[in-house]
Amino acid sequence: MARLLKLPESFSASTVDGDLVMIHRDAGRFFALKDVGLRIWEELDRTSDLEEICRSVEQEYAVAADACRREVGTFADQLVEAGFARFA
Repeated sequence: MARLLKLPESFSASTVDGDLVMIHRDAGRFFALKDVGLRIWEELDRTSDLEEICRSVEQEYAVAADACRREVGTFADQLVEAGFARFA
């Protein structure tokens, strides 16, 4: 799997009722993250390695490795498409 880097210069973020709401500064797009998505986002502060993030998510949420890779990959693609992160 790839590496994913946050692009902190491209967004502002605030916590609202336990969810993280991010607004893209230039495009005005927003993401609201909660549950597993928020956990993945927080893991990106520790590591950019999506494989390592999958191992952590697999253990925490008792999800199968293949399903985790697929879902984390889809989530990473969405973050990149929205301009909040980039693949390294």
